[in-house]
Amino acid sequence: MHQAYNVHSILKQGVQIESIAAYGNHVILGTRSGQLIMYSVDERGVDMRMFNKNFSRKPITQMEVIAAENLLFVLTDNMIQVCDIGRLESNFAFLHSASDTKGCTLFTMDVDSQKSTTGEVATFIRVCCAIRRRLVFFFWKKDQLDSLQLSIELNDVPKSLCWVGHAVCVGYKDEYVVYDISCNTPKKHDLFLTSSSVSRDPCICLIRNNMLGISKDKYLVIVDPSQYKSKDNATSVDEGHPGGMESKNSLPPLLWTSPLLDLVWDDPFAVGRVNNAIEVRSLVGKDTLVQSIPELEKTRFLVHADKGTIFAAATSELWCIRQVEIPIQRQQLLQQKKFQLAIEVTQISDEAAEDKAQTIRQIHMLYAKELFTNKEFAAAMKEFEKAAIDPYDVIRLFPNLVPEPKPGTEDTTVPVSTAPQLEDGDLENAYLALIEFLALARQREVVKLRDTKSSSKSLLEIIDTTLLKCYLQTNDSLVAPLLRLNQCHLEESEKTLKKHNKISELIILYQMKGKHKEALKLLQEQAGIEGSVLQGRKRTIRYLQELGTDHLPLIFEFADWVINEHPEEGLSIFTDELIEVESLPRAKVLDFLITKHKSLIIPYLEHVITEWSDTNTLRHNVLIKQYREQVQRLLLQQEKGEEVPELKPLRAKLYKMLKDSNVYSPDRVLEEFPTNMLLEERALILGRLKKHEKVLAIYIQVLGDVAEARAYAEANYEHDKTIFQTLVKSIMLPPTEPIYEGVALHPDFSPEVNREVLLELLNTYAIKIDPIEIFEFLPDDMPMHLLEKYMGKAVRQKLADKHHMQMMCGLLEAEANRLEAALQAKRAISFELNENSVCPECKKRFPSQSAFVRYPNGQIVHLSCHDRIARAAAQQ
Repeated sequence: MHQAYNVHSILKQGVQIESIAAYGNHVILGTRSGQLIMYSVDERGVDMRMFNKNFSRKPITQMEVIAAENLLFVLTDNMIQVCDIGRLESNFAFLHSASDTKGCTLFTMDVDSQKSTTGEVATFIRVCCAIRRRLVFFFWKKDQLDSLQLSIELNDVPKSLCWVGHAVCVGYKDEYVVYDISCNTPKKHDLFLTSSSVSRDPCICLIRNNMLGISKDKYLVIVDPSQYKSKDNATSVDEGHPGGMESKNSLPPLLWTSPLLDLVWDDPFAVGRVNNAIEVRSLVGKDTLVQSIPELEKTRFLVHADKGTIFAAATSELWCIRQVEIPIQRQQLLQQKKFQLAIEVTQISDEAAEDKAQTIRQIHMLYAKELFTNKEFAAAMKEFEKAAIDPYDVIRLFPNLVPEPKPGTEDTTVPVSTAPQLEDGDLENAYLALIEFLALARQREVVKLRDTKSSSKSLLEIIDTTLLKCYLQTNDSLVAPLLRLNQCHLEESEKTLKKHNKISELIILYQMKGKHKEALKLLQEQAGIEGSVLQGRKRTIRYLQELGTDHLPLIFEFADWVINEHPEEGLSIFTDELIEVESLPRAKVLDFLITKHKSLIIPYLEHVITEWSDTNTLRHNVLIKQYREQVQRLLLQQEKGEEVPELKPLRAKLYKMLKDSNVYSPDRVLEEFPTNMLLEERALILGRLKKHEKVLAIYIQVLGDVAEARAYAEANYEHDKTIFQTLVKSIMLPPTEPIYEGVALHPDFSPEVNREVLLELLNTYAIKIDPIEIFEFLPDDMPMHLLEKYMGKAVRQKLADKHHMQMMCGLLEAEANRLEAALQAKRAISFELNENSVCPECKKRFPSQSAFVRYPNGQIVHLSCHDRIARAAAQQ
């Protein structure tokens, strides 16, 4: 305990005190004989300020002061009277007698002060009266009490009342209830019995201005009235008696030596009247008893006057109870290690705000260290948090977590930790509490770094490195997520992870710190170690895929060993469906494969072109070249009698590529193509170059494939109307020697003209073959009757073409005549423009030299008006 209050005896006189009220340094006594007496109490002594000997003929049973309005509400003869206490000479001048309160045995008040936009402060006063078994509500307006048109029927006569905000708490002889008056119909909520064993008088007091302190047996129960606030006609808590006193309260019950008889709140103390003493208690800490004042055992009344001032009265005695000066209290409390209470009394002191904040921070520090010494680690970290301590100072309490200094760099200025040695369970609990503290500290530092750039990155390094060590001791599953935040100190974290054999996490550390080469070397080392978490190639492949273009040389360096071990898996480094992989420079990847892994060129280019729709001409050319070289090699093997099952599908790929791709460069591809083999493929390339004569020669004279030649001619007829004539000539003029060296002519096409094929083509495509162009090349011995069908179709087509031409000429001549007539008709139009003509747009006349425009409807406007209208229309 410590001395929180000093007691001063004010007076002893013969009057019988029946009620008491106070404000500031004034105390008002109401006597059994109906007198009102006001005393002023200060350092100089006691001075009677007002005295009204004949205020009432009946005892004054209750008084309440509204200091802001200089009003005193007095309950006497079961009716409320209001008097003025603002003028000393008035001696409690009478203002109002509330006849509607006749029968009142008890009342409580709600006072709310609000500041308007103009800065004026308005005070709203409401009164709740207990009139027999009813609560009746009034409000103070224009010097009188008016009804609020609200009343509540009760089950019994109230013994105690307290009004806070939307709730009125009623204490009966045997129970407490709360009424929510914020809804249209007041809603009742039962609290608990006044006593578990015997009947007790109820005791209710406002705690911290918005909480209810309610007496039950030897306990003071703290109740939050906001729990009983109705929402949309449905309460936020269940009705009925709570299962226990703590079930709905944020603070535990406060134990007293005996049941409370009276109670006042003087922040931060609850001052209560119990049997044979006045007790002062705190709501914080384990030992709540602050001070016992047995010399006030005769006290019957307690009233709070002002901060730090309480008046107590017996039947004919009056005392003033004043708080001891805050610095003296604080010193006593710190000596007794009652840090929480020391903080609370400091908060209510009149010291300068900056000094007060610094003092509170120091107390939090002392309290935190005390809690840490007592191994209450979670509570200690909360106090460190409140003290806004440097996180490194907290870390130093754990010697095992502080980085070891390098040899020769020991810092003798760093104090040695005085914290107790921690082992086993205590150490783990301490680590868990430290983790929570550092996590909050980290959040603050990250916000500072992002918003104000004022945070130190070195502090973040210390925090994250310490968190890493803590996680390794408590929950190593959190190590990887922490490392991905990229703030840990590299060397210290590397050493710690190696010590705990956390190879996988070490890879993450290297990756996030940009030490990719070290990570890849470690992955390569671990890949061949049996039982290692990094055994195999998958982790390396994934790592390389995530590196991206900026680290291309590193990708090539470490992709090499993966491809050598397993080419198919290694190729996925460059072909997986990942954004980083797809964005790699394909030309450089191709150069790498050409230089070191030629067997992967084709599958890589196939993926790039087929899956990623690459349209680069060079890569299409390279793929065709790779196909061609492979096909040529297989053809040579086949000539030697070897089985080459892969030849057919590979040649099909080459043919499809040459046929379908519109990107490759046919002239460049043709330069490298052989002339003595792959003639079907060569024909496709020549077709792209529009060298129809050579293409048709290959199909007819070398391959003997008339159907393919016809199909080619049909496909290209729209672009070259003479292609069928070229096709016929290639048959009519058979070569005497091969078109390419080393290539034999097809047996069906000897130096003699194949007349059957020729006639079939002439008859089938008669309308597309000009007889004038081919007649001179027909064999001299060709019978004319064989050409009858062809000639008939060809002549009819020529006549049809001529007739069509004549019709088109006639139509065009008629159209020309019509247009000429229309033009002449327009030229014949005339109009008059004189000095009286007005522009319909600007309403102005036309000057003699004015430029104008005539619309098809005959309207004439200025040229400038026309231009303005045109610009406006274009902007819409």
